[in-house]
Amino acid sequence: MKRNLLVCFLGLSAITLAQKSPIIQTANTLVPKASTLSEKPAETQKSLGITLWSDNFDNPGNWTIDNSGQSGIEYGWNINNVSDGWYSANGINSTGGGNYAELVNGDPTQTPGTQALAVTYTLTTANPIDISALGGTNHVSLSFEQYGARFNDLQEIQISYDGVTFVTVGDNLDKSVLSASGGSAYSNPDVKSINLATTLPANPGNVWIRFSWTTNYPSAATNPNLWITYGWYIDNVKIVTNPTNDLSVTDKYWGTAGLYYYQIPVTQTAPIDFEIKAFNGGINAQPGAQYDVNINNGAFTGSSAPVTIPSLDTATLTVSTPFTPSAIGNYTVVHSLSADSIDDVPTNNAFTNTTFNVNDYIYARDNGTPAGSTSNGTDGFESGNLFDIWADQELKGIDVRLLGGANGTTVGTEIFVKIYSIDANGDFVFESESDPFIVSAPDLNVNKMIALNVPVNLMANNTYLAVVGAYGPGLKVVNAGSSVPQTSFFLDLLDNTWYYQTSTPWVRLNFNPTIGLNEGLNTVSTVIYPNPANEMLNVKLDVKNATEGIVTVYNSVGSVVKVEKIAANNGVSLHTINIQDLCEGIYTVKIQTKDGFATKKFTKQ
Repeated sequence: MKRNLLVCFLGLSAITLAQKSPIIQTANTLVPKASTLSEKPAETQKSLGITLWSDNFDNPGNWTIDNSGQSGIEYGWNINNVSDGWYSANGINSTGGGNYAELVNGDPTQTPGTQALAVTYTLTTANPIDISALGGTNHVSLSFEQYGARFNDLQEIQISYDGVTFVTVGDNLDKSVLSASGGSAYSNPDVKSINLATTLPANPGNVWIRFSWTTNYPSAATNPNLWITYGWYIDNVKIVTNPTNDLSVTDKYWGTAGLYYYQIPVTQTAPIDFEIKAFNGGINAQPGAQYDVNINNGAFTGSSAPVTIPSLDTATLTVSTPFTPSAIGNYTVVHSLSADSIDDVPTNNAFTNTTFNVNDYIYARDNGTPAGSTSNGTDGFESGNLFDIWADQELKGIDVRLLGGANGTTVGTEIFVKIYSIDANGDFVFESESDPFIVSAPDLNVNKMIALNVPVNLMANNTYLAVVGAYGPGLKVVNAGSSVPQTSFFLDLLDNTWYYQTSTPWVRLNFNPTIGLNEGLNTVSTVIYPNPANEMLNVKLDVKNATEGIVTVYNSVGSVVKVEKIAANNGVSLHTINIQDLCEGIYTVKIQTKDGFATKKFTKQ
């Protein structure tokens, strides 16, 4: 079963976590690490029942528009049969044709920076809809056709019982962000359905419907780029009765101890759990609800215990026996949800297959399909993923993918990779990094291995964070897939603050033992004391030849805090380093000589 991730209660003492405004042209969502929010499941499409009420915008007077004080066709909502925005020449391909509602906020292509700021545009039914008088109960859904794309938009669907106070019942945050680095527009049209049964009282009276648009990042609302919209088109709004039998999947989990991997080294295989949340949006209870998985055409099959799911209730269905892959190869998981009754809307409990690979050396959280990128403007940053280790193994390299193209990583950018452990307090503790790596054109849009300058022995039953980063501008890390909150992380080097991100950066562990790390030179025998230390740290060396060397001290996040040259005689020599100016914490010392290198950790008190 899933365990609580250690990182969920990281208590970083020198590094704080807070909300971060996103960098434009990325598909990332950076959110406060301390939050316990989970990913919002995508709302599904469904074929609905009897239509109680509908509106196709043929009469604009049926709707009240509030354009937040803005005027002109290029700002706010309008209702006509012409696309007035800059993004879509032909508007929405709605099934009814004729008029439709459209949301616009300036034209950033012709007049950049002229988007209206600090606005909330609303489109509301002018008159209440009495669902009970129309013969309905609370077992109804709101359905409409839409088109557009999401950038930094917050597109919400709301209802009210008094025409004054509105509550949000749906949004488009499940849609991908469309930017220069990935994403896509909505289907044209996209049919969206929101089950209102859990919101409405048993005998609903008057209801108002509202479509609301604003920025998704109000804390950075002074940035005009956060107010760009591709447009939001609405048509054929309906309230329809819910089906009699309708199970839908609202969440799906597969993985090991809370993390899922698309590539797994055979040395790190572990039991994989499968679990879903099934919502009964129909009128009748659903007995015999059961979740099944079938791996590689029957090589493994598993099922959850059958349960009865009452109307408007959600049940968690867990396959009773985890699956542990035992051989190198590709694995395909077919999922299915069934019940004793025939489902009236089977499309919203359909699954896409899950595929993953067991191989010799690569450990990957990303799904291998590039979609967007992580960057930090002119500031340095680090971005990467957590990995659970189930067997001791030496790590020698980290694989990354850097975005190419006109808006990609700048050739000549100096980057690095790092590996962190997590200590008993939940802090990220620096373990090793690569030498600086200068990006060239052939390094872009490919899987690139970067070797660590000191191998790291990763220990079983521990979690590690692997990152790629740069101290300046120019780096754009490819994202591929989504991460459960607090499992992929972003360090802003401007304010030394960690955030978690919900896009998965292409950062992988590479356990290939043939990665060349000059291991034969690693012959420096080193002892450091006292440990913990307060004012002075002694470094005792035993080298084969008289040599000059460099002592480098790194803090817990891998930043260099002290560098000293040393001269070591043949045999044993002793060197003292003044550490009075260092803050309390855990540090790493790297000693590099002609004979090789050694690394040690110490605690400053």
